[in-house]
Amino acid sequence: MPDNPAATVQVRNSRLKLIALTVLVLAMTLTVAVSLWLVQKKARELALPTLHSELWQAYQIHMEMDRLLLASQALLQGRLEPDDLVVRTQVLRSLTQSLEGQHLFDFLPEARPAAENTLQRIIALSRQWDEQAQWGNSVAARQVAEQAVKSLPPLQKPMHEVMVATNISLANELDAERQHLYGYFTGLGWALLGLLVGVSLLVLRLIGNYREAHELSHNLTELNQHLEQRVSERTLELAEGQALLKQILDASPSDVVLTDNSGKQVYFVNQRLMQRLNLDKAGDFSLNRLFCNAREALHFREALLARHRVDDWEGLLAGDPPYWGVLSGRLLEYRGGPAQLIWSYDISVRKDMEQELLMLATTDALTGLSNRHAFMQRAQELLKTAERFEQPCTLLMLDIDHFKQINDTHGHQVGDKVLATLGELLRKELREVDIIGRLGGEEFAALLPQSDQIEAARVAERLRASVEAMPQPCAGGAPLRMTLSIGLASRHPAEPLEGLLGRADTALYKAKSAGRNRVVRATS
Repeated sequence: MPDNPAATVQVRNSRLKLIALTVLVLAMTLTVAVSLWLVQKKARELALPTLHSELWQAYQIHMEMDRLLLASQALLQGRLEPDDLVVRTQVLRSLTQSLEGQHLFDFLPEARPAAENTLQRIIALSRQWDEQAQWGNSVAARQVAEQAVKSLPPLQKPMHEVMVATNISLANELDAERQHLYGYFTGLGWALLGLLVGVSLLVLRLIGNYREAHELSHNLTELNQHLEQRVSERTLELAEGQALLKQILDASPSDVVLTDNSGKQVYFVNQRLMQRLNLDKAGDFSLNRLFCNAREALHFREALLARHRVDDWEGLLAGDPPYWGVLSGRLLEYRGGPAQLIWSYDISVRKDMEQELLMLATTDALTGLSNRHAFMQRAQELLKTAERFEQPCTLLMLDIDHFKQINDTHGHQVGDKVLATLGELLRKELREVDIIGRLGGEEFAALLPQSDQIEAARVAERLRASVEAMPQPCAGGAPLRMTLSIGLASRHPAEPLEGLLGRADTALYKAKSAGRNRVVRATS
């Protein structure tokens, strides 16, 4: 058969147009994706809770230097316990540690080496004193106090210059970020202009397609006459095809049903589904018998009628026992009228694996409590609810006293049993609404909603007494007794979880330093 040059050119032109449209759509999609990614990236950067907190951190260090100087003077005068000075050195170290490696002065118009040297000097002193000061070592504490009284006064005024330099650098950094954001939005504006041009080209192409479709419609009218001649031949082929389709669907590994559009007339149900639903005949089938929940059956039917197709709908399906399945549905023509084809697969094994993976991801394997990540996530949500409804909420920080000694003396197996026993006790003693988690090691936390500090203190004291009265069996010796130190803090308005944890942790350290086996409330 000879080639038709005109038809060849037309096919080539159609392919080129199709390629051009595909490239245009891909470019528009890529533009939208990149724009959304850039916006989301910038939004995440701006949403960081610690963004631009350097000035506040420098101010906190300045204030803590004053407190440490006063504490050192009080210790040297015999008015302060050595362990209280240790707490002050640890607080100063925790504040300076967050500034290590940060470039506070990168945005200064001119270098200020004196401010940089002052900050590095304070960081080095806080690290030295934190390593030198030890709990219960009054000699080391006195040495630290003498060094602090000598070193801190000359650094107070230079520290003020550090805060000034930090303020100037932060202001310049914010201005640079503003200019950067201006560039972002300018780029997004050009991207939107490009999308407008692309949409305009697509509209022009749609107009062209409409004209081509109109011409094709005329040609189809002529073809209909030819198709009518083949209807009678196809009728016989369809009858044979329907019989073959029934055999295929009956042998399908999925559950299949075909009904009219109302669902009242059932054309076909394969044997697998009839056995699963315990149906005597196909006419007994209905969506309400397929789903365990009649409301979900209604929602599935409404979605199918609205969209004409449903894919991967997960639901709890009827059976003995009920099982999880994923369903799909199509609206189609059957016997000259609208019909519904629905099929499903059993995904119970996958659901069980998902639940097991979720449990492993959120649960501490040793104690069965929430792990640190899950506890922090649930606690954040609970604090938001308490803030919205102005409800009291109290956090307990719990720590097993001398746990390292238990591990060293009796072995890690006994230590693990102690942790598991404490987790079981917390679940037993606290309410279901309370959020309990193991934060790490021997440290636990419990967030008590709708509980003020007085109520939470009673709960904490009950826990402490229960742990003290609960002997732990120990192989080859007397029962092991353990005690618990607890620090508690009630939430302040608009206080983040980190602040609440910090105050409760401070109260816990006070309980430890006061002799352990006690409950201490946060004072601020």
